[in-house]
Amino acid sequence: MSEMRRLIVVLSVLAVSGCSLFGPDEVSGSDVAKEIGKFFRTAAGADAKSLKCAAVKAESGAKTTCTAIDRNDEKWLMTAVVKTVDGGRLTYDTTFDDKLADNGQTQKSIALALKNKTGRDVQAVECTGIQKLAINATRTCTAIESNGARWEVEHYLTNLDGASSVTLKDTLLYAKSVESIVSGLARNLSQHYGLASNQNLSSFLASSASCANMLRGNPGDSIQCKAILADKSSTDVTVRTTKLEDSKIYFELFPNNAPDLSMSGWQIADPS
Repeated sequence: MSEMRRLIVVLSVLAVSGCSLFGPDEVSGSDVAKEIGKFFRTAAGADAKSLKCAAVKAESGAKTTCTAIDRNDEKWLMTAVVKTVDGGRLTYDTTFDDKLADNGQTQKSIALALKNKTGRDVQAVECTGIQKLAINATRTCTAIESNGARWEVEHYLTNLDGASSVTLKDTLLYAKSVESIVSGLARNLSQHYGLASNQNLSSFLASSASCANMLRGNPGDSIQCKAILADKSSTDVTVRTTKLEDSKIYFELFPNNAPDLSMSGWQIADPS
């Protein structure tokens, strides 16, 4: 068989089998979804529960649509435009059909809101999911304190300029509130050890406290604080929630080295 005849036979076999020397004319929806899934994961911080895309022509400028269902069962529509074609491999410019809130701005808003609430900086804010740029659109994020404590936060958009309201999901006492409680124990300890008295007001008020993080209102939750006594010595203190009732957090606290010198009480939870 001549070389020319052999070439004609090969081309005929390719044509019959539906293949092309120059790549496919169309890419299946499942193959499109593999690429768009990466885009969704980057935007949402997690994979979609399901993702379906229509097939697309393998040519620059061709468009297709995709529908993703996230972990909260919310539907998200996306449009993908073919950017480049390299054989059977396509790249896409992909956008959500809805306008989205800026993730970086959301994180900054949460960090600032918590600092305003608690008087303390947060180490980081992690957000998963997608938030529409729409009034009352919500997103759940996690704020992480410098000591590693994690707090779930609801972020609500209150206008389309990015203003928001931030609410902690837990019922709690701010660290400053707990410090005032531990300061009372520090004064009692100072009196107990003969370091201060009610008659010597300055020495009595010299006692103070330091707490690293907030106290949740869940019974059994606890945090560590330092009670600073009148002579400036300090002792580690455990503060533990015993009950939550009618927005009141009941607690007990005691020096770790002297549990019998304990106190108890309650305080109305701080605004979350």
